[in-house]
Amino acid sequence: MFRSTGVELSRRYLKWIAKARDGERAQSVSPLVRAYLNGHFSDAEREEIEAALTILLDDPCADVRRALAEALAMHLNAPRHLILALTQDDPDVSEPVYERSPLLLDGELIDAVALGPDLTQAAIARRPRVSAPVCAAICEVAPPSAVLMLLANEKAAITAGAYQRLVDRFAEHQDVRQAIYRRRDVPLSVRQTLIRLLADEVGVTARKRGGVPERKIREIVRDACDRATINLLASADEEDMATLVEHLRASGQLTASLLIRAMCFGHIRFFEAALTNLADLPAEKVFAILLERREANLAALFSKGELPERTHPAFIAALECWSEANFDEEPAGDLRFRRRMVERILARYQAGATSDLDDLLIMLRRLETEAAREAARLHAARMTRDDAAVAAIAAAVVDDEARPRTISVTPGVIASLPAPDVIAA
Repeated sequence: MFRSTGVELSRRYLKWIAKARDGERAQSVSPLVRAYLNGHFSDAEREEIEAALTILLDDPCADVRRALAEALAMHLNAPRHLILALTQDDPDVSEPVYERSPLLLDGELIDAVALGPDLTQAAIARRPRVSAPVCAAICEVAPPSAVLMLLANEKAAITAGAYQRLVDRFAEHQDVRQAIYRRRDVPLSVRQTLIRLLADEVGVTARKRGGVPERKIREIVRDACDRATINLLASADEEDMATLVEHLRASGQLTASLLIRAMCFGHIRFFEAALTNLADLPAEKVFAILLERREANLAALFSKGELPERTHPAFIAALECWSEANFDEEPAGDLRFRRRMVERILARYQAGATSDLDDLLIMLRRLETEAAREAARLHAARMTRDDAAVAAIAAAVVDDEARPRTISVTPGVIASLPAPDVIAA
């Protein structure tokens, strides 16, 4: 049918579609577009075919127009006027163009997000690459369905401000919160906000159930939030740390109890960043004071940072224990290291405590229990993995004369084995 010049092709096609049924016209669109994009035609012939494609914009059948959008969407050399015209069509027709066309400008996409229906917003969220301005527009106005599409798109350039806007808008939407947390590029400050929201929900649930004093609920919520916040620190670089500290301070969460917990778990960089922020001093000066550990200078630094005076002995004890730690035997962050740190800090602080009513002493004792339980759970998990591996190896031994002393271990069992240094421990 189409073995002809571009002019003949166009004219014969226009005569044919005047009589063809809807389904036939829809099926004919893709071959015509391929001929236009890939055929060897003169400029005049190409214009003729382009005119035929343009006529399809007015086809009364949405399936025909959708087929045109599907055929043109991903091509850089598609006629721009066709792409723009298709964006003004029904959402079902324009969806492929909004999802895939490289010819659309960010400004056009942002307008579509602001004024378009949910289907259009979701299509834009699925684009192969979504720029930061377009992401910001989606985060600002789109419904959960489009936002979830955006969060599932690894090529979406979502900024810290856009993430925070999502948290503000969807604080009570569990699916959105979980999707945010799963992304790798989420700033620690935003992750911490999600942690706080979840901890607050725990408190609300406890209050609804009743039977638990309000003070106990607040303690549970704070401890849960502090514990999860500390777990974020292992992956933080200096910039992340400074941003997280500022976020915690602004939200009223940069407390002495959080700092003590951080020190007990070996996060001295966080303590340094917090003091730099609280005391408004250069990081180099704060580091030098912490390194020298002169009690008078430390007390002055803690006071300038407005840390309660009664907490100073605990921080000094933590710094002393940190300086004495053997990081070759017990790497910072290891559960054994955490337990030893808590035990040492508690021993030194308890020696100078004047009352059994000291709330810091009570907190340190609670941290000691927590660290011991975590270490025990880890040890039990390791033992379970070791036992499973030994059992698998024993069961796999083939007692056969032709294949003496042959064993078979599945890859899953091998993968579950602890590292040699862990086994030795």
